[in-house]
Amino acid sequence: MSKSNTKRITIDRESNEQSRRLKRSVNKVRWSHALMQIFWTAGPVTTIGLIGGYYIGYGTMPSIELLIYFVSFTVFSGIIGLIAKVVYDGTRGHLKEQTERDILTVTDTLSDLILVARDYVVQGYEDEARQREAALQLLRRVDLTPYGVTIAFTDLTGNREIGEIMGQIFTYRRIGLQTKVRELYSAHQSQIDEIANELAKSSPKAAKELKLWFTGSSLARLKYGVPREPHFLQRVMAAIENNNPYLMTFRDVEEMMILAFELINGREIPTLIFSYPCNWKYASVLDEMEKNRSRYRVAQARGGNRVRALAAYLTESGFSTAEELPEGLEMNELVKKVAKVMDRLAVQSRAMLRKTHIDPKEVQKLSRVLKNCIELYEMAYEGYKESAKRRNELIKAREKWEKIILDSGGTPGSVKVGSGKRGIRIKESIISLDDQARLEVCKHLIWYFEKEDIKGDSTSLFSPVYDKGGMPARRLAIEIAVALEPHIQLSKPEIQRNINATKAIYMGNLSPDLSAVQKQEIGKQMAREVDNGLGLAALRLADTLVHTYHVELNEEATEFLHYNYKANIKALRRVVKRKKSAELSIPALIDMPLSLKEPKAIWKKSLQEIRKAAS
Repeated sequence: MSKSNTKRITIDRESNEQSRRLKRSVNKVRWSHALMQIFWTAGPVTTIGLIGGYYIGYGTMPSIELLIYFVSFTVFSGIIGLIAKVVYDGTRGHLKEQTERDILTVTDTLSDLILVARDYVVQGYEDEARQREAALQLLRRVDLTPYGVTIAFTDLTGNREIGEIMGQIFTYRRIGLQTKVRELYSAHQSQIDEIANELAKSSPKAAKELKLWFTGSSLARLKYGVPREPHFLQRVMAAIENNNPYLMTFRDVEEMMILAFELINGREIPTLIFSYPCNWKYASVLDEMEKNRSRYRVAQARGGNRVRALAAYLTESGFSTAEELPEGLEMNELVKKVAKVMDRLAVQSRAMLRKTHIDPKEVQKLSRVLKNCIELYEMAYEGYKESAKRRNELIKAREKWEKIILDSGGTPGSVKVGSGKRGIRIKESIISLDDQARLEVCKHLIWYFEKEDIKGDSTSLFSPVYDKGGMPARRLAIEIAVALEPHIQLSKPEIQRNINATKAIYMGNLSPDLSAVQKQEIGKQMAREVDNGLGLAALRLADTLVHTYHVELNEEATEFLHYNYKANIKALRRVVKRKKSAELSIPALIDMPLSLKEPKAIWKKSLQEIRKAAS
């Protein structure tokens, strides 16, 4: 066979991103307007200013040379400034655009995932319960039509007549015919009360919603926020601490995504945090223990979530199976199996390189997978290495706690809240993300979305298919906690208490067909309109003081919280009078954290060899 005379040519890609950025920044400048502004400033403005100022100062007119100098100086300064702006926009200015795109991308993805989560929350119910939950989701929209209200209450109560009554009341109330509303209210009050009482046996939430809509108390409240799922943050933290994502529910996952969505879109959550200037040893020791527990939880999250992400990645890339690495596997067993699969990968890569004919695509794929696996394993290794250190700190803090309890005979004393230099100080603050924190959180989440191949329509996150059991969704909730932790200290009990005491932003106006910009606008608008009242936060603060720190709240302190923060006075008195437990609860000692071995040398060596072959 004769040698071909055809010349070989190569094909490559030449990136001109920088020149395109420079061109875009040049196009942004309105040159005619900018130059006109420079010459107007340099000409008439500078001339009049110089002549007037010089004459007032020296009593004579300036020379032509001085006038030419000032005009030339103004022109050159303006042109140099304009060129500098163009160059900056073309080199570093694009970072601002990238930041805005990152925030928009995360907002778009999270809003779609929240809608997917709602659907799967409804799927978790059966028969009548599912019908009621779907109706409740429908009623959480402020733009409902009368027909929508009829449908919702028919499904909620199982009674078509009640649905039609509620639709009529809603219609008349919406157009302001209160006389007709009062007539319908009087005619059907006993019937509605009877249905609500019957409904309360199976669904107190549905019964409450029926009464609120019947009396008209619900129409204006939704856009000012909706109640959060009680204690969702505590369950997420428990899932992290116990290395068991199944301790959280899909509702908790939804709440975590909503929290991230609202903070990224500018939500400022008001907080009430107390301090104690006096030497209150009992409180300071308890606080120190809780801080150490928070640090331990964060380290556990970084380790455990990476191991589970690594197992999922191995399965999804086709180098393992769901049977070999099932989602619900206990962590110690999962680590052993993951290491075994990675050993197999290393052997497989070396065997591939010994073949006579090597498929470049297979080499590149194996190189990419091995690189990502080692990266995730190293992150897990660092996380668990830190968690061992944090555990030792927690044990020491717990020993101090036990000693002070023992020395005090189980009664550490009480402090009355009132005036004076010694006592409790309540500090009002906010939980929010500044521009830099917002950027870092979005970059973290985009990285995770890309690693896990998460898109807005990723229904597989919640899917029970292939033994996943919705584990990817739970891992996402943990990752959101990891992303937010450095900026708002989400693991601290006082932060959890304050977030739980506020309403989440109303998101009923979201729908999948909205653009990313529209979703962002909705998020920003709702973050501005949400009710930021501190009444519930003050009530939770009182509960913490009384039942965690054993502080005695007198009537004066109760009135103080009611007057300053609008806390319900009856609820405050119930908190004060509630019987305390005879013994103080001491948090249980946590198990020894998982100990990960260092990434094996054979993995790294195999990666080096296969990357060399791929290049």
